[in-house]
Amino acid sequence: MATTIFPRLVTLKTGETARLRTVREADAADVLRLVQAVAAEEVLIGVETPNIPQSVEEERRFIRAALNTPRRLFMGAEVNGRIVGTLSLTPGQFGRKDAHLATLGIVLAPQYRGVGLGGAMIDAALEWARAKGFEKIQLEVFATNERALALYRRKGFVEEGRRRRAYKLRGDYVDGVLMGLWIGDDHVIEEE
Repeated sequence: MATTIFPRLVTLKTGETARLRTVREADAADVLRLVQAVAAEEVLIGVETPNIPQSVEEERRFIRAALNTPRRLFMGAEVNGRIVGTLSLTPGQFGRKDAHLATLGIVLAPQYRGVGLGGAMIDAALEWARAKGFEKIQLEVFATNERALALYRRKGFVEEGRRRRAYKLRGDYVDGVLMGLWIGDDHVIEEE
């Protein structure tokens, strides 16, 4: 089942139009700025500023590697010619044992949170994942990120476990919430 889902236009609650598409190497500067800004907030994504690319060329290499990884999605959300969000689906790492699943990661610029962009990106990613034969999408989110938790629950993700006090955000211990969404046709995994 092959389907083309990109580019896709989405109207946001702000009235702006976002264009969802595959990230390109030419987006490296925008993507780097976005990830650095969100990492600097220290409370929404796990990656920290020292551990992300520090130059546009490093980011370009990261994008190139992502684009050359089979069954990997690296989506960008473009508004007014700039990347304001990214979403990645990274396939399992052990071969056949976990080839049925992908791990989701999403980064949104502050002004594009709560305006429908994250949900639209997830919808497009789930459509893409089904077309590529994935059966399960998994993610981890900080327990303190209530907006993201609510979004994931609205999209059907369920909590599958917690990594207690797995992170320290600004000096406070925070749980990592493990969530999953079964998108395969064989059966549904229900929340216990």
